[in-house]
Amino acid sequence: MTSRYGITTTRAPAARVLLGRIERPRLTYAVIAVCTAAAALLRFYVLARPGYLLGVTGYDDGVQFGDAVRLVSGVIPYRDFVVVQPPGSILLMAPVALLGKATGAAWGLAIARLLTAAADTACVVLLGLLVRHRGPVAAGIACGIYAVYPDALVAAQTFLLEPWLNLFCLIGALLVFDGDQLAQGRRLAWGGAAFGFAVAVKLWALVPLAVIGLLAARSPRSPRRLGLLAAGVAAGLAAPVLPFLSMAPAALIKDVLTTQFVRASLIHPAPLPRLTDLAGLSLFPHLSSLLGDLVLIAVVAVVAIGYLAAWRARARRPAALDWYALIGLVAVTGMLLWPYGYWPHYGAVAGPFLALVLALPAGLLGPEEHRRQIVALMAACAVAVVVIAALGLRQFVAETGLQAPASLTAGADRLIPPGSCVLSNDPSLTVSADRFAPASPACPAMVDAYGTLLAMTDGRKMLAPPQQVRSVTALWGAQFARAPAALPSWTAPLPTPPAAACTSSVSPAASRARRCSPNQPVW
Repeated sequence: MTSRYGITTTRAPAARVLLGRIERPRLTYAVIAVCTAAAALLRFYVLARPGYLLGVTGYDDGVQFGDAVRLVSGVIPYRDFVVVQPPGSILLMAPVALLGKATGAAWGLAIARLLTAAADTACVVLLGLLVRHRGPVAAGIACGIYAVYPDALVAAQTFLLEPWLNLFCLIGALLVFDGDQLAQGRRLAWGGAAFGFAVAVKLWALVPLAVIGLLAARSPRSPRRLGLLAAGVAAGLAAPVLPFLSMAPAALIKDVLTTQFVRASLIHPAPLPRLTDLAGLSLFPHLSSLLGDLVLIAVVAVVAIGYLAAWRARARRPAALDWYALIGLVAVTGMLLWPYGYWPHYGAVAGPFLALVLALPAGLLGPEEHRRQIVALMAACAVAVVVIAALGLRQFVAETGLQAPASLTAGADRLIPPGSCVLSNDPSLTVSADRFAPASPACPAMVDAYGTLLAMTDGRKMLAPPQQVRSVTALWGAQFARAPAALPSWTAPLPTPPAAACTSSVSPAASRARRCSPNQPVW
């Protein structure tokens, strides 16, 4: 720029560059904030509907919160009762379970549900922070996709493990990565500690952790980086696991590792239905199987073309963060295709990787450096905004049409006195009825009837040999002898093989009573 005195200066362009550097982060954080608000609206809206905060909405939430209630009551997991998950979630909810002693177990579970929705909303913020160095477009795509990702919304509707797993994995990734590359020094150790605690929440966190380890092994000064990462992982995993491992080593290893591995290895189903669900197409059940598969193939092709175009435009190789997203998505998808059992909330684990894979290429096509790509970039952004908005609207409509859960605990407070020993194959019933914590330590400690069946049959359930079936039958006979009341649910997983089941076929409503054991329990 030339002044009126003929002196050339670069003050104005420099000012514009400085202004752009200031405004760009502000725009990025504004985009993250808007996506976070949308995510919170979708997640807390369901809990605000009648029956979803204090009602019975599932099986796993009652089991996992019940484990924490047993712990704060002085009953030791793994040693005194079966727990098929690592102890991280138990420790996370122990303070809430303590609070539940004053508020009641039903409100304790309600608080756990609210905290889970908040944790899943925080994942949107962490995703935005992880990609913020690539600009507002990348942050908007990453945050927007996870905000409306169907499986993440399913997992956030009650106390399930996947939102907490994602939370600690994203905290670990934010610490491990410094922009596009791996960080150095203490950040690797702290990131490893976050990943270690994620493994203590659910073993599936081993998959993204293994990807981080692979990247660290291929980086410069890999021995030092691997050492720091391993030290952090050891600390983050040992702190929650070692106390329980020291009290019941054989039971913890069998329940968490052996039983789950055998259970997952029984049958390998067809992969396409799960892939369609992971692609977010479960919001559109009217799509035919063939059309859904074609849409899935189109999504994969668009992602591949987007990455190739972005890398070619920048004339650069993929950074460590790109490899983490790509390898992580492939590895997590393979992990979810392997076990015989699959429920929609499982797919929430793939949500962050899917969001990263779709967002990171857009961040490579910056208008400042590649003006020729502005039109293509704006078109891609417009398509992304429309798709995210359409998915969000479709999800909101789907949640608006949800029916309130039936009150399965109606009458339980009238028929069963407080402090009674109550036996149930669905702890969500007794938790919601405030009849989960008995007054006597002599009451049965079992929480997870289905997990107990898995542990006693080595994960084989109905394929168990006769001697294991007899052991399960004897266990339930002993449980009935110690509990004068029972609150069953025939919609919950079977607690025993057929030979051990009670012969009385009744409604799950607590208002109906049947004599079903020598102690004549309420059934």
